[in-house]
Amino acid sequence: MFSPRRSTSASAQPLGVVDERGVLWKASRVGSFASTPEPGVNTIWDAITTAAKRYPAKRACGWRSVLTREMEPADGKSFEKLTLGPYEWLTYSELYAQIEAFGSALVSKTGLKPGEPIVIYADTQKDWMIAAYGAWRQGLKVVTIYSTLGEDGAQYGISQTEASVVVADAKLLKLLLKIAPDCKKLKHVVTIGSSDVSAPPYLSVHAMAQMTSSTAALVPPTPSKPSECAVIMYTSGTTGRPKGVMISHANVIALMAGTTCPTAVLMSDGTPLNSADVYLAYLPLAHIMELAVEITLYFLGMAIGYGSPHTLTPTSIKMKQTRPPQKGDAMALSPTVMVFAPAVLDKVYAGIKIKVANGSSLKQTLFGWALDDALAKYDKGGVGPGFLYNAVVFSSVQALLGGRVRMMVAGSAPLSADVQKFVQSCFNAPLRQGYGLTETCAATTLCALHDNTPSQVGPPQESACITLRDWEEGNYRNRDANDPAIGMRRGEILIGGPAVCLGYYVNERAPDADVVKRNAEDFVTINGMRFFCSGDIGQITPSGCVQIIDRKKDLVKLQQGEYVALSKVENALKNSSYTQIPYVYALSSKSYCIALLCPQHAAIRQLAASLQISGKELSELCAHPQIVAAVLKDLQAQCKAAKLAGFETPSKLILVSDEWTVENDMLTTTMKIKRKPIADRHASEIKAVYV
Repeated sequence: MFSPRRSTSASAQPLGVVDERGVLWKASRVGSFASTPEPGVNTIWDAITTAAKRYPAKRACGWRSVLTREMEPADGKSFEKLTLGPYEWLTYSELYAQIEAFGSALVSKTGLKPGEPIVIYADTQKDWMIAAYGAWRQGLKVVTIYSTLGEDGAQYGISQTEASVVVADAKLLKLLLKIAPDCKKLKHVVTIGSSDVSAPPYLSVHAMAQMTSSTAALVPPTPSKPSECAVIMYTSGTTGRPKGVMISHANVIALMAGTTCPTAVLMSDGTPLNSADVYLAYLPLAHIMELAVEITLYFLGMAIGYGSPHTLTPTSIKMKQTRPPQKGDAMALSPTVMVFAPAVLDKVYAGIKIKVANGSSLKQTLFGWALDDALAKYDKGGVGPGFLYNAVVFSSVQALLGGRVRMMVAGSAPLSADVQKFVQSCFNAPLRQGYGLTETCAATTLCALHDNTPSQVGPPQESACITLRDWEEGNYRNRDANDPAIGMRRGEILIGGPAVCLGYYVNERAPDADVVKRNAEDFVTINGMRFFCSGDIGQITPSGCVQIIDRKKDLVKLQQGEYVALSKVENALKNSSYTQIPYVYALSSKSYCIALLCPQHAAIRQLAASLQISGKELSELCAHPQIVAAVLKDLQAQCKAAKLAGFETPSKLILVSDEWTVENDMLTTTMKIKRKPIADRHASEIKAVYV
């Protein structure tokens, strides 16, 4: 049995405990699971009904109206620019009324029966959640498809689930109608917003606004049982065709139980999340992290204001530049809680560093002093600098997010230690890492308040447990705990508990052999408990917490027999001020790896100026030998600082002048790199340098 030792973090007691079977539990609940946040809340419909009764007059969901929409030219292209109004709000009572009206109108107009699917194909907004809650009121399954998934992915999800109804953004209607002939069961489209696109006669089109404001008599609710499927969530994975993950009501409620228990989510002042908090929703609701967060926060009675990554700050890409500058979503809302994908924080980190570097020597000195003060407290489990430093130096940075943030959470991908320290210090609020997957209904683990251990994702939530499976090929084993040089259990992370999903969706009339195989391989039963096999490699720290150290799919065996963990190297490269998005490539037939880098454009131009290289386009700068050499030298220094071995350090570099985006299929919707598409896109460049 594993005996946890004293943690190096602020916590004196172990946060997690490994039992005699090798299963890791949260120390506050060993051997059993939390399955509901309170008696009587067993389905998602129970949760929103409870909130509506408990907080009828409180603000529930907010949005900003578009006042003007213009196209502005730049670099030979046209970009949409918006002027936005202040936040407008629905109370919980008003929100609940719209949900009931929509659910009733939905089944009345379409004839949908309990257990049948409805697809939501839209950006994050209040109507997304109204549609989902309305569907759950009537016992329907919500099928989520990313608004950026494209024709093939959208058509696959709609066709595979045999959905007859799609709720879609008006701006996506043209694409939806293009694939409609291949979606044989599709009969109804509910549009969010107005559109002048004409639908074919075999499709009935309904306006969401009319359905939510309907005064017709309500159809009685027919909610699902806890064990029944609530969501089929199509993942935008890094490889292969999207998989539909089946998530039950019980899965979501268990997740809520784990995240709302007294020790789970504490704010900077040690108080739990409560109905006085405000949350800014801008991440994709088609991703489990955002959906689970919103369902939980609505249950807690919080105010949720909807925004967009494109209008988050005054300088975001879709914000029209005015005098005085209009407020971005964060400044307009002043949230107290925010959730980030690490890719967003990487950009925040790089942007602040560039701005400081461009400032006066006095500002640079003050910033350095303030940061040093904050980091000294960080190492002791504290948050932020002293009052004076915070007021004079960091307050302007904090104002970009409204100035009231008291907790931040990062999830969906690894977060580098440098970024975690920097962001937590600048924003004077705890930045807590979590870990989970779509298949485990989001947050399996979450760092404790004041636990600032780098690269640590915390102990399991009270609704989950973890065991590690030996992976001999990668030399990760449970018995590594007995090796004095390692001292920790290591292996593939397997996750158990009531939040583990039902499995991957299989259409019984046309089963996908690959999905059937994945169901058999990815879900296993050990000692009577069902586990999901994550493919991530972790280790259990002396404090009973999990650290993610590798991923099975990211491991490449080099010519000399040594393994390179690509994501591990990429995390080191993220610490360079030149890095926007790193990509490491390796072949088993070679003895070294190479890096491709989407650089920070401003940093490249600054470097060019320092090297007296002027009058060049970005593409020319990225190909300039002096610039490539200087950036490679910096990347190699980052690898050395991260204590990577020589064979793990990229020997050559390709600077990529074009962007990697979700839209061009280089990134997933959670901003993770897609390895094969990137390798295919840059095949000729890779071949030229990888010799």
